[in-house]
Order: sequence, then structure tokens, then C-alpha cells
Amino acid sequence: MKKTLYVLLIFLILLNLTGCEAVRKKFTRKKKPPVKTPHIYQVKKYEKRPTPDLYKKHYAFWMSWHSELLRVLGQNKKKDKRCVEEILSNLKDMRSMLISRKSDELTPHIEKLSKVKDIIFEEDLTTYNKDYVKRALEREERAIKREFNFKKIKDYLKENFDGESQSAK
Repeated sequence: MKKTLYVLLIFLILLNLTGCEAVRKKFTRKKKPPVKTPHIYQVKKYEKRPTPDLYKKHYAFWMSWHSELLRVLGQNKKKDKRCVEEILSNLKDMRSMLISRKSDELTPHIEKLSKVKDIIFEEDLTTYNKDYVKRALEREERAIKREFNFKKIKDYLKENFDGESQSAK
């Protein structure tokens, strides 16, 4: 008898400890998440066209990356790769803003710098390669500064990126 009483007492204590929390939780209403109102954005169509300021910006970026590459050439391979990629990118952007006659004049410079890029990407810079690359970079820098600075190029900008400029000489 005592044994069944102890078992019954332990059973009641365990039942009391577990309780009906799960049942109570199951039948209570849950709060609904608030409905979010969608944000409506008005999309504006911006007209992107070649402007003198945009050309000056790419020219300044090109000069900056070019001088950076000349300064750190051979010290860090990743930096060399990044510099030469940025140089070519900015020159191509400059070329896209020029009328076809002037952009054709910039193309050989881009091709020569592409050869420099191939040397930097594919080969280790030995003393010979480093001297060759440095001389080529200095030569191209002088030529591009001489022929494609803004004062000489302002009359050769396109009206838009689709066609030629009517005011080109």
C-alpha cells in the first residue's frame, strides 16, 4: 500500500511539474504580424551622355593610376595588376566619349598598354621586363598627355554615347 501511495505521489508530482502548458499554449491566439505597406519608388530615367566633366574625371583617374603603377612597379604583383586594369578601363571610357576619328587615334595607345598588361599578368617581372614595362609606360604617358588632354580634346566629344557629335571639327 505504501508503495502504491509513493508511486501515485511521484506520478502526481511529475504531472504537476509538466502541467498543461503545452495544451494552454496550443489553444491561445497568436498575434498576427503587422502588414507592411510596400514602398513605392518613382524611377527616374537619367540621361547619361559624354560631358567635359566626365572626360576630365576619367582622365584624372587614368593619370592617377598610371603614376601609381610607375611608382610601385614590381613591388606588389596584385597592385600592378589592379593598376594596369584601371588604366585600361579609364582609357576605354575616354575612348567611348570621343568621336570615331579621335577614338581611332587613342586605340594604338590602348593596344600598347594591353601588351604591358599581358607582360604583367603572365610573366614575373625580371629586371629586363621591369625596365621594358617602365619605359613603355613612360612613353605612353607622355603621348597620351600630349594628344588627349582636355584642352585639345574638348571639341571632339560626342553629343551622346550612341552617335557622333555634330560640332566636331
